[in-house]
Amino acid sequence: MKIHLIKDGDVSNETFTEVFDLLNALDGPIQFLCDNDNLIDFSEDDYVENIIPNQDKFEKGIKNNKISYSISEISSIKKEYRTFTFPLTRKASKWETLFAKCNNYRLRRGIKNDEFVILLTEISNDKNWFASLDEKMPTNGFIHTSDWNHFIKCNDAFPIAYEVIALLLQKHMFNDYDELRTSVHIDPIGCVNDMCLEKKDIKLKLRTADICADCMNKLKAKLSFAEIHQALNIMESLRVKMLFSQNFKQNVPLSKLVIDERKRIFLPDFGNIEIKLRPLEKTLYLFYLNHPEGVGLSFLRGKREELYEIYTSLSSIGNLQEMKNRIDEMANITSNSAAEKISKIKAAFVNSIGAELARHYYIQGGNGEVKNIALDRELLVF
Repeated sequence: MKIHLIKDGDVSNETFTEVFDLLNALDGPIQFLCDNDNLIDFSEDDYVENIIPNQDKFEKGIKNNKISYSISEISSIKKEYRTFTFPLTRKASKWETLFAKCNNYRLRRGIKNDEFVILLTEISNDKNWFASLDEKMPTNGFIHTSDWNHFIKCNDAFPIAYEVIALLLQKHMFNDYDELRTSVHIDPIGCVNDMCLEKKDIKLKLRTADICADCMNKLKAKLSFAEIHQALNIMESLRVKMLFSQNFKQNVPLSKLVIDERKRIFLPDFGNIEIKLRPLEKTLYLFYLNHPEGVGLSFLRGKREELYEIYTSLSSIGNLQEMKNRIDEMANITSNSAAEKISKIKAAFVNSIGAELARHYYIQGGNGEVKNIALDRELLVF
């Protein structure tokens, strides 16, 4: 089974790539393919100005006889939500337009009808849903990638990747849309097939990452054991990542910190979460892992050769002099470059595993003080 992911020009390459990586983290017969090079364009004729009068309308979808999905908060703890001023005016496309974009791409690329084409788009839609399949061609679908941070404080890529799996499973639970309309769970029970007309109801679905017995029986008739197993494992890995980022799992033993042969950073005991850093950020982080005694920022200038050696093992962007210049800039105490990168490293850990656990892994130290990483090096696998 193949799932082709495509995007419009407003979806960031970073989010698109991360969704793709999350879906491909676990091997199996389901293949996820992404096309970064062919962006889906929207002209002025493809959308209208949509006015949302208040927050209640913003947080509800328009009830209709097509199946859709949405997402909201997954916990009751305090979070920093994105806020909007109402009435809110923004671009919105009709579902037919979004599905036509998928179908046109399918035809241009010669993609078979039994392979999925799923469009990730920042453009809203006239029914205010986060995702849906096409009734006429149920292997076409879209996912609205915006607004997640109004409902949930976590990496946007987590719920977006979850929606990809949800669409895939929904397609294979039923023979046609008539059966689907009569079989979705109107009242949420924590199944991937919950309809969730109230967006907040999605929290149960994400907490369980489950499929009820009736829906599982339907899937078993359509998908192989290996396909179901892969989909469930991806859902579970996303559930764990979202729970960690929401501070649900803070009273747990610390995970090992693994640096693999490609210098990627993983926390295997926390759902094998990968901490993604840019090359210069990763250079500084690996440097501090090598110095458990700590190093003040004012002393980085004397460590430039070590920093340069790490950086050249991570990046091949630019000529040698340009790479040296980047290290010199980071080691320059007057530039604030190192402090900015330390802040970004901290944010990467906090966003992935929550503030309480993250403090063991990121670089710490007050202004003018020695900086270090508190992690017990017995947990470091390098």
